[in-house]
Amino acid sequence: MAMVMTSMALLLSSCQKEKGDDNQDPVHRDKVFLLYSAGFNSISSFMANNISSLGEGYLPSGKRNGNALLVFSKQPKSARDTVQTSPVLIQMYKNKKGRAVMDTVRTWPVGTPAASAQTLHDVLEYIKVQYPSDSYGMDFSSHATGWLPAGYYSRSFNSITLSRRRDGSLAPGEVPYIEEVLPGLPVKTIGQEYKNRKTVSLEIEIEDFAAAFPMHFDYILFDACLMGGIETAYALKDVTDKVGFSQAEVLAEGFDYTTIADRLLKRSVPAPELVCSDYFAHYNAMSGEYRSATISLIDCTKMDALGAVCKTLFSKYRDAIASVNPNLVQGYFRFNKHWFYDLRDILAKSGVIDEDMTLLDNAINSCIIYKAATPEFMKDFPINNFCGLSMYLPAANRLSSSGGSDESLNEYYRGLSWNLATGLLE
Repeated sequence: MAMVMTSMALLLSSCQKEKGDDNQDPVHRDKVFLLYSAGFNSISSFMANNISSLGEGYLPSGKRNGNALLVFSKQPKSARDTVQTSPVLIQMYKNKKGRAVMDTVRTWPVGTPAASAQTLHDVLEYIKVQYPSDSYGMDFSSHATGWLPAGYYSRSFNSITLSRRRDGSLAPGEVPYIEEVLPGLPVKTIGQEYKNRKTVSLEIEIEDFAAAFPMHFDYILFDACLMGGIETAYALKDVTDKVGFSQAEVLAEGFDYTTIADRLLKRSVPAPELVCSDYFAHYNAMSGEYRSATISLIDCTKMDALGAVCKTLFSKYRDAIASVNPNLVQGYFRFNKHWFYDLRDILAKSGVIDEDMTLLDNAINSCIIYKAATPEFMKDFPINNFCGLSMYLPAANRLSSSGGSDESLNEYYRGLSWNLATGLLE
């Protein structure tokens, strides 16, 4: 059943009650854009506002013609509520009177997690069948912590966590819930979600996220923190042509959702670079802490070439990279969350000779469609070097609170597709 959107409260009530219709005959679409809003967490109110803002911009005319604007959403019943709800898939469009409509086309069972690779796969499979198209794009909006193992950003991926997984008390993707409140503005810190009244939370790891895609995407955007690394781009290189993301954190308001559908659906060819430039222009015009943003759009078809260059350089300069002083390298993190450094600056500060830096620069620049960064981030760190891609710096591992290297993190990193291709860690 379709309902005219008059307020966010009506939106959420409608979404949770509709049963949807899995039996409509599929209609081929020119373009399909999905906002995957995993909002069953501490930033639910910001994400609800994002969905509401979509209705203020371009909407396709009619439900079964041309483009399709879809929103997958899981929201708590009220802010900070942990009582489980049903995720829904909504189609947004203008009716014949030109009014915005939100039509719930499918509802998942109560408690189905949004922060789940299996759920992501199920949603995309449904869209692939019910909304066939030659052009798919997605914006993933939620918390995120880059390439890190589930739970690592808040708590070390230690033997206790590992043993709880082995004994079955924690399933894949489950970690003990920790309410981490960092100073400053709220940020979107893939997809942390409450479970069991905050005793356990759910997160998706990057390789599982990539494996969940049943069809190819023109672009994937992350309105989420710390996703702007080479590890993310490389994991998604066979899934999407382009990926847009932030190397640092993302302030909780995120992208401009009043213009995003215009950029990605209304135009004959989707322009994710304009979503990125809109984002940067908005925050760069701010003052104080709010003038904080990093963003880039990457051509994933060039990842193999960049990987080949990096493989050569990692081997040639292995000892120098291992001993570089992390304090001299451009980082994109706060509060000693020291896992995100500038890819180019790592090698520059490792003493790579000019000839090899030229090879690296050419490979990086061929991947960069758009990049921009403010002069500093939340007054916590300056941004003096910005190539558009972050990377793990193994030498920074020794900065752990225990005073020594965390080999469990290195062992996890060795299994990432980027490391398998380049041998950053042997």
